[in-house]
Amino acid sequence: MNLSFLNPWLWLGALAVGAPLWLHLRRQSESRVHRFSALRFLEDSPHPRQGPWRLQDFWLFLLRVLAVVLLAGAFSWPFLREPERMVIQESRVYILDNTLSHQAGGGFLRDRDRIAAEVANTGLDNQSAVIELTSLPKVVVAFGEDPATARQKIQALAPSFKRGSYLSAFRQASTLLANSLGNRKKIVFCGDSQENQWNEHPGSPPFLDHVEVVLPKPAATNAPNLFLSEPRLQRIFLGDKSLVHFTVKLGYAGQARTAKVTIRSGTQVITRREVPLEPTPGSLVLNSQWEADPAAWIKGEALVEGLPDALAEDNRVYFSLPPMREGRVALLAQSQFLKLALSPDIMRGQWATRPLDPGNLAAELEAGQDEEVLVVESGYLQSSDARKLVWRYLTNQRGVLLLVNRVSPVISAALRDLGFEAGAATIQPAERFKHAWFNHPIFHPFLSPDFGNLLEVKVTQYHPLQTADAIPLLFSESGRPLFFQSSQYPGRLLVAAFGFERAQTTWPTHLTFIPFLDLCLQHARPEDPSPADYEPGEIATVRLPPHSPVRAAVLRDGERILARIPVARAQAQIPLPGRPGLYDLAYDDQPALEKVFNVNPSPKESLLSYLDSPETFKSWQLKSKIESPKPLVAPAAVQMSRTAIWLQQIWWWLAVAGLGALVLESLWTSARRFAA
Repeated sequence: MNLSFLNPWLWLGALAVGAPLWLHLRRQSESRVHRFSALRFLEDSPHPRQGPWRLQDFWLFLLRVLAVVLLAGAFSWPFLREPERMVIQESRVYILDNTLSHQAGGGFLRDRDRIAAEVANTGLDNQSAVIELTSLPKVVVAFGEDPATARQKIQALAPSFKRGSYLSAFRQASTLLANSLGNRKKIVFCGDSQENQWNEHPGSPPFLDHVEVVLPKPAATNAPNLFLSEPRLQRIFLGDKSLVHFTVKLGYAGQARTAKVTIRSGTQVITRREVPLEPTPGSLVLNSQWEADPAAWIKGEALVEGLPDALAEDNRVYFSLPPMREGRVALLAQSQFLKLALSPDIMRGQWATRPLDPGNLAAELEAGQDEEVLVVESGYLQSSDARKLVWRYLTNQRGVLLLVNRVSPVISAALRDLGFEAGAATIQPAERFKHAWFNHPIFHPFLSPDFGNLLEVKVTQYHPLQTADAIPLLFSESGRPLFFQSSQYPGRLLVAAFGFERAQTTWPTHLTFIPFLDLCLQHARPEDPSPADYEPGEIATVRLPPHSPVRAAVLRDGERILARIPVARAQAQIPLPGRPGLYDLAYDDQPALEKVFNVNPSPKESLLSYLDSPETFKSWQLKSKIESPKPLVAPAAVQMSRTAIWLQQIWWWLAVAGLGALVLESLWTSARRFAA
């Protein structure tokens, strides 16, 4: 240990010791002169006068000199320095990948224990920090923390089911190193080097400058895995039955040839079956359906089992479906098939239909009592009131199903305003449906043959439609798009290039017609703006109607309350748990279930393909070479911050001692003056 000064030039203030010396040596020629008329009555002085350059009070002089020296020393900011602790050879940041994929083969636990051991054994000439990568990178151990405490923090980390960004973790590590003391800077990445993680941000600019990076060496380029993802449910009415149609994607890679899949709804086992797998990696879409009460919540899970499987934590997915609520439809059409399909005898409990009077649409506009979905034939767009009604539905976030059964100059202009160019009616030999977008919610259930074969439907007359703003969902054998969805309005617009009459299509008499019409209306109706599917640890935003009396949103795991979130401005931010599962949402202290969150891990975490030398990482590094470390020398005193110096006791002791000496000097001189 040695003593250094931040501002040694302030020692010039010690020259002020000449002030008390001058005070003591100066002496007036005459002191206390009393003038009298005669001197013969005064006695001779019993003591001789002192010499003019002799100290009057030696101890008072020393006290004043000490006060000046102490204050000068304090304001030069002295500090004690230990060379072996100030010279840092290397600053090292560990990035611990705690995403779901790193649990494969026990990788996370192995790397966690390794980092804990290395940090605990860090020498005095090195400093280490640890960043945990989950959904967001987080500093677990900062530079300068006690090694024993740091080891406890690292060992306390539990495996997570989240997905995070490699780029964010490396950027945070670079920021830590930019403010570190080491001459050498190093990042040690402890992860699985998942391929899709590296390839998420290919165009990121370089930011790693003079930083050595140690990447792991994967033992293999791939790992075997079975996983489930993308569970989807839909309610479909087939006759008088209410069915739940369920699909889930089964992904596989490795040597497994069969997988056992189990689907449960509540306590009921819906299905348990063996699924054969192809030798090459891929995925399958599994379908299942069961009858369920339309007024009850559906909550369940799907599980896959098989070997080999390196990551068992992604073998389960959770799903839920709210109770069916009867929708409201406004019908402006002449098709007898539509009127029959939407009649109470067929759609009771699903859709309540209100036919509109074509001759009284002005009153409908004035009333402003819109339903959830408007079904309208293009022939009625001859009326300006009908066109206004369509626009009001779309701009008020309502759905519109438009059937182009007729085209005229006025109707063409109305369709053009909606983003469609209509051609003349095409009459030709019957064409079947050839292609459909089966991933779309309207057509997805028709992957199951239980709802009929959609490709058996024929079209004999339609109006060719061209659009740049809508997505075609259904095509004829000749490749003509026949059904569209436009999303350029607040409400959803579905457009068919033909009407539902026997002269135009065989669809109204086909088995798929009622399920298709029901799915169209479900898709077009206004939806809850907050989704139900989330990844672990995400934030869900729940919006309530304006002026809602709800004060708090309560998140539950079964009967256990996880969080109570206040509602502000008719919305609440719900932090979801970090583990997959089903979590219920209620309002205030009401027992009624308002929403169920399906928390499932990202399917990207289940793709266990690894890179040994990722090209994306190379683009993060600046082209400058890492320089060899310079000989280590003790840092100059002026490099130490003023705040750090103030934290040392020696500065305070000198300042307090100097002030104390001044106070004592003042008391001493005051006492002597009073005694005199």
